[in-house]
Amino acid sequence: MAPVRMGFVGAGFMGQLAHIGNYAALEGCEMLALAEPRPELARLVAERYAIARVHHDHRELAADPEVEAVAAILRQEHVTPVVRDLLAAGKHVITEKPMGVRSDDCRELIAMAEERGLVYQVGYMKRHDTGVLLAKRMIAELLESGRLGAIVMARGWCFAGEWLYGIEPPIRTNEPPPRDVSEARPFPEWLPEELHALYNRVLNVDSHLLDLVRFLLEEDYEIEQAAYREMTRPLVLQGWSASGVNCVLTLGKLPAPRWHEGLELTFEGGTLLVEPPPPMRRQSAARVVLREMGDEPRTIEPEAPPGWAFAAQAAHFLASVCGEEAPASAGSEAIRSVEIAEQAVR
Repeated sequence: MAPVRMGFVGAGFMGQLAHIGNYAALEGCEMLALAEPRPELARLVAERYAIARVHHDHRELAADPEVEAVAAILRQEHVTPVVRDLLAAGKHVITEKPMGVRSDDCRELIAMAEERGLVYQVGYMKRHDTGVLLAKRMIAELLESGRLGAIVMARGWCFAGEWLYGIEPPIRTNEPPPRDVSEARPFPEWLPEELHALYNRVLNVDSHLLDLVRFLLEEDYEIEQAAYREMTRPLVLQGWSASGVNCVLTLGKLPAPRWHEGLELTFEGGTLLVEPPPPMRRQSAARVVLREMGDEPRTIEPEAPPGWAFAAQAAHFLASVCGEEAPASAGSEAIRSVEIAEQAVR
């Protein structure tokens, strides 16, 4: 099969290290074009990753007829207008999370992708972590066998912490950050300004956990209650899944010498703990711990093969574009994290 002709929008930190570098390592990818308004940065990144040509902005790239698919790594307020232009030009698209700052914008992008038969995928890369996938298989086996009974509670937390884990620095220049690269979408009108910082954090950091709950439970949930005082204290959310699993999530940036995030599923007869690794740590996997209660309690800690979720996500996107795999986090799936973030802050 011919390689996918890839374009990239944005050559900043995450654009280079989490995305462009991973696609460059894939045999099924032709590094065709880069859109970056900082000319010197664009030239240096294109040279490092053997990207054939450079465009000033995403509009030029969208007009490039040879580009089939695009990884657009942008600030969240620019995602909607840029993706809108790319989808209108017939490009398959993957973006970082979140897929926007307003759920109504997200619905517009979903409709555009579906009408045009395009893949629009959102970067919830933890769905590709080998430890998370191991936990998902274990959950399915436990529920099928009934060995530990039903899941009654999902307790999750994200306190952030050290996330770079020694990854090499990206290419940098002294050029000022780009401005006015596209229309910036505002936060929802109903959101008071004093909650903008909270909403921004939930969308940018905590939405991975919001998504992970749904991915492992394989069902949706709604937020019913929220406890919050100020940004220096955690936000605590409580709600229920479709089957009656009690979901309790504690979200907030607290001092931590390591990445501190986890999700514990409580069954009637035991618990399953999943602790994702630092996002930028290569050759790693989520920690998985199964604790079985009863007359003969035991603890099992299986080890998943190491990998890097960002690299696996890039390979999966190419496979989705080629029709070999169904998108793991299509826009129609990823919108729920934006909707849940809106529920939480409301």
